[in-house]
Amino acid sequence: MNDTIVRISVLFCILLLLCMIYISASWGLADMYYSPAKSELRSWTIGERELNNTDWDRLRADLSKALELDPYHPKIHEHYAIAIEGRFSKLPQGDSEAENFRKQALNHYIKSVSLRPSWPYAWSNVMTVKFRLGQIDEEFIQALHIAETLGPWEPGIQKMVIDIGLITWPRLSYSDRSFVMKTISHALEKQPKAALSLVDRHGVLDTVCLINKDKEKIAEYCKQYKKK
Repeated sequence: MNDTIVRISVLFCILLLLCMIYISASWGLADMYYSPAKSELRSWTIGERELNNTDWDRLRADLSKALELDPYHPKIHEHYAIAIEGRFSKLPQGDSEAENFRKQALNHYIKSVSLRPSWPYAWSNVMTVKFRLGQIDEEFIQALHIAETLGPWEPGIQKMVIDIGLITWPRLSYSDRSFVMKTISHALEKQPKAALSLVDRHGVLDTVCLINKDKEKIAEYCKQYKKK
């Protein structure tokens, strides 16, 4: 009886070890596809390089392989979504050619935030692709709020929330508009030049400066900006 228990225990340990080796090997292989693709997409995101259709197809294929090997990696889902919709980033909201790809990307962005709900940039991506799809709904509002709440001092997130928030302003509730204005105030403290340039482009510079007139630093930023 004792020998049987020992044999079963040893067999179980061997199976567990083999399972762990398999998982580790899968993760390692996934990273071989993922890391170069992530680096390439980062270079594209910050404007260091342009990608053609062949590049986008290759990145999507590599990240698809990475997902097969590591299907619960939130960052792989996020970058796979970027690879799916990135080539259409310059096409306008509602573009028929881009729509199906944006819907596919949205599924992976949502999967990413479900696996890593504390990552603000993934929520920002959900907000952005839903805007591009014209889906200004409860899920869009949730993503807008969570992105800013999790990354209140992230310059990139601030600019996206402000830009998309002001574009969709007529469709926002009073509380959501207040949230966007609060984000603008945060941005004026963190990145005043970029924030003022952005609100100026949307034609609300005077309104923003008036609202923040009692804040000495922001009032001075507004004064200096208007002198240009």
